[in-house]
Amino acid sequence: MNLNHFWTDTSQSIYGNELVKLTLSVVAGSILGLEREIRGKSAGFRTLALICFGATIFTICSYLLGVEDNRDRIAANVITGIGFIGAGVIFRNNSSISGITTAASIWVSASIGMLLGIGNFLLAGVALIFALFILYILDFIQFWIDYKFQHRNYNVVFRDDCPVDMLEEQVKSLKLNFNKTKMLRNDKQTVFQFEVWGKESSLFLFNQWLFDNKSILSFEW
Repeated sequence: MNLNHFWTDTSQSIYGNELVKLTLSVVAGSILGLEREIRGKSAGFRTLALICFGATIFTICSYLLGVEDNRDRIAANVITGIGFIGAGVIFRNNSSISGITTAASIWVSASIGMLLGIGNFLLAGVALIFALFILYILDFIQFWIDYKFQHRNYNVVFRDDCPVDMLEEQVKSLKLNFNKTKMLRNDKQTVFQFEVWGKESSLFLFNQWLFDNKSILSFEW
């Protein structure tokens, strides 16, 4: 069996070579899942391999059924099913949302499986390379962006009045950006909610200043 022919010939019929398609789908899904597994995500090595494998199986089924004019019906339902699986790995924790990248990886894994199912090995290989580039290489750029432009929502409780001017001066001295959001007051305490963004190192110093300030009863972010 000449695999080079299957890799380079993108105009070949979608019929045939089902074992090759299934094998490649397991390999492609495993490669994608390895990155998620290393990071300890909810959908990892085996999950993405099964998703890619399953998408290939359903795509093969869609044309083996022999419906010439509507062979994309099963493939369309695969996309819907993948949406439900992806939604299951997205979690909301207070103001933050986690699992979106994992859900996107599931989506991409299924799409690569569908490409393999129709026998377009070249496009599936290119898609896999781009997906790995995004997951591995662009992660360093994401880390740099997060370091330079971290956003935090603070909830600070003061013992008496809220020294807003003092807060703003401290933020400016650390070259951070500051946005007032809400202020609440009762008989003994003042709660000030605000957003700060900037470098991670500067935010660490700001946290230390809040911790050392005697007029602050408590704070969280």
